[in-house]
Amino acid sequence: MPVIRIKLRDNSEAVYFQSIMGTYSHLAWVRTDDPASGVINIITTPDREDEARALLQDLKSELDFEEIEYT
Repeated sequence: MPVIRIKLRDNSEAVYFQSIMGTYSHLAWVRTDDPASGVINIITTPDREDEARALLQDLKSELDFEEIEYT
């Protein structure tokens, strides 16, 4: 399954981000890797990855985050 990793610039926005993503429960699962680091994993399916990425692009107008490499 594709995993998109993002890092929030402001860790306090993690709950806000997760609540927004929760309304798209058919699209992806959201898991916080480490709350202190602000790293969040968005786990989707291959057929929904493009849609998940499009949603994340739209969310950039609301939240400040960047996609990071999955290691």
